[in-house]
Parts: sequence; C-alpha cells; structure tokens
Amino acid sequence: MKKIAVLGAGFVTKPAVDYFIDHCGYKVIVTSLKKTEAEKIIGGRPNSKAIAWTIDQLDLLDSLVSEVDLVMSMIPPAMHLPVAEACLKHQKNMVTTSYISPEMKGLSEQCCNRGILILNEIGEDPGLDNMAAKQMIDQVKAEGGEVRSLISYGAGLPSFEHNNNPFGYKFSWSPKGVLLAAQTPAAYLNNGKKVEVPAGDLFDHHWLVDLEGVGTFETYPNRDCSEYLKSFDINDDVSLFRGILRFPGWCNTMRGLTDLDLLDVADEKDFEGKSYAQFIASLIGEKNSENILCNTADFLNVKANSDLIHKMQWLGLFAHQKIAISKGTNADVLVDLMLSKMSYSALEKDMVIVHAEIVAEFSNRKEKRVSTMLVKGEPGGDSAMSRAVSLPAAIASKLILEGKIKAKGVQRPTLPEIYQPVLQEMETFGYTFVQNTIKL
Repeated sequence: MKKIAVLGAGFVTKPAVDYFIDHCGYKVIVTSLKKTEAEKIIGGRPNSKAIAWTIDQLDLLDSLVSEVDLVMSMIPPAMHLPVAEACLKHQKNMVTTSYISPEMKGLSEQCCNRGILILNEIGEDPGLDNMAAKQMIDQVKAEGGEVRSLISYGAGLPSFEHNNNPFGYKFSWSPKGVLLAAQTPAAYLNNGKKVEVPAGDLFDHHWLVDLEGVGTFETYPNRDCSEYLKSFDINDDVSLFRGILRFPGWCNTMRGLTDLDLLDVADEKDFEGKSYAQFIASLIGEKNSENILCNTADFLNVKANSDLIHKMQWLGLFAHQKIAISKGTNADVLVDLMLSKMSYSALEKDMVIVHAEIVAEFSNRKEKRVSTMLVKGEPGGDSAMSRAVSLPAAIASKLILEGKIKAKGVQRPTLPEIYQPVLQEMETFGYTFVQNTIKL
C-alpha cells in the first residue's frame, strides 16, 4: 500500500485527501499547524494519520519524508524549499500546486541526478489553465499550424446566483494568498514586445473581457507569462497573456486598499484597544477618527459616496468598534474583516472559470480556437476551487506512483505524459473544457 504525506490542511486540501484514501486506497499522513485541522480532513478514516507540524521542525520533516512514497506540499510557497531538500535527500517525488520559484528551479539538475520529479503548478491556476493551453498548442502543431497568440484566464469567483456582496468576491482559498498575489509584478507579450507591469501598478492595468456564453469580467495580468514560452514551445514573437478574472469593479477597489497600505503583510502592529476608525485614521495621517469616512475619501481623492468608500464602510473599516485582533499587520486586519463578511455559507456555491484562446495560422487558413471550462461547487460539499486545485495534483501523484509519469527534475505539467491523463481524469469529476473553432 502506497503512503503519501500531505503537508497542509487549508482551504483546498480535502478533495486530494479524499481521492488518496477513498479512490486510491493509499495510506495518508496529513499535517497542519493544528492537529485538529488535519483530523477534520481525515474524518476518522482508517489508514490515515494527522500530525501537528511547523516548517521549523526539520527533524520531524526529515522523518516524515523518509517514511512515505511521495510528498504533496500544500503549504505556503515560501516554505516549499526545505520540503524539496528533504525529498532530494530521501529520493522521494514531490508535488505542489505553487509556481516554480527561482530557488526551486535551481534544484532541477540535482533532482535529475537523484532520479526524482518535483512537479509544480499542478492546480487550477497555475495548472488547468496551462495544461489546457498546451493541449491546444500541441493540437495546432500536429495539424501543421503555428501559434500566433495565446490568451488564457483563470478565476475563482462566487457563482452568479451567490454573488451577493459589494466586493463581488468570496474566499475559496487562502485569503493571505489572494493578497500576496495582488502584490506580485506581472508581464505579458504583445507581438513579441514585453509589457512589464510593476506590482504597484497592477490594479491600474485592467480591462473588460467578454467570454461568450459566460459573461463580462474584468481582467488584469497574472505574473510574468514570458517564462512560459519555453514550456509552451512557441516562438518569442507571439502575443501571450495570462490573466485573472474578477467581476467588474475589483481592480479599482484593490487599488484603493493598496493606496491605504491595507495590503501590507510585513509590518506587525499592536491593535489592543484601537477601533477600526482609529486604525484607518492612522493610515491617512489623521490624529483622530472624527469624520473618518470623508477624510478617507479626501485622502484617496474620491467622492464620499463612491463605490470604494461604500465598500469600505460595508466591510466595517470605518466602525468605532474595537479591532477583533490584538496584534498583526494591516493585511491581517483586512483579512479578518473580509473573512467575517466574504466567506461562503454552507449552501452557497463558488465557480471556477478557465478559458483559453489561441490564434493559429495554417498554410491555407487562420483560426481562433477557444476552450472554456466553468464548474460550480457543491452546496454543502467541496468547493469548485478546492477540487480544481487539489484533484489535478492528486491525480498526478497517483500517476507518478504508478510509474506512468517518467519525467524527472523540476517540472510543470506542460508535458503530454502529464497533462493528457490528468485532463482526461478531471473530466470524470465534471471539469470539462468546451472547445470551439472560429475561422478568421
């Protein structure tokens, strides 16, 4: 019986654990900062164990990695490196849904020498988006065509019927992850010319897109997609864009919160006895919290009845009640309020959208090929996002353990031996791409 360690028991881990235990019959060890969180995911099922573990417990990590056949790391991206080093030491394969960091990429040769695979970016975005795009690219090439542009989008949003708060957003994955992603620089290619977007300008760089049969959304660039040229095996003179989708209004809201320094995750403060209104007053340089709403509007150079001010008021940022946390960063205050008002209730549904468009040239024609997936969560069950993130990783883990994925080194899932069987099995869970071809 195969044995897997799943590190982390956050928003999106449970479907993978269910897959390993119920579908594959594997033994599973789940770790979490709090043992009770891991126990909740396991649910008392046999052949499974929950342990409390933190990244600084390197001896425990070493022991854990040594006794399993594969490690799935679902902890924050900055913590993956010690896990990877333990996997190298014990020659164990590793799977993660996070982006490949420069430090992780630097381990590729060692992984090849040790005969192991560290598979990254095998989630929803990154993951399903890039696998679907690479499948389309390979189909075009097999037909003798050449890719001239690739646009892809990923989104985790409230379903249309449960989009019922002024932010147009609810948390289906780590709130801190959402805020950290909002502070990452981006870049895309326009006919081979690289357009760089500094982190501070990210929410000034957005526009509306219409997805046929789905709706109209706001998009902004998702990290530096130029590094995917090699993985996609396309020329560097193409147009290439990876975007995030949100309901309209998100970017201007996030721009305002950024201007107030509410996304800061570094500077820890003492909030004991301080109200939300006093907190905001301190951010805009006011000595007291009288007229805090109007003063904040003046600081942001917006009208007092603007959408941004209304959203902040709805969230409770102008309230004179005491802050719910005693210590933390500005972002901790924001996240705590957001989670209290922007979480899914038991019967509400989220939705995942992954969309890709390719313009391809053939000897006798030019086409746009479109591939779209929209999946909603299960009321009272798993969210669409949790399944979209963790099931591709779980399926890939099974394929690795069965010897069906032969690749070694640090990889992303743009190899046919990875994306083909993963996408095929994801269809059995309802994650199906609808494809359409338009002659240009």
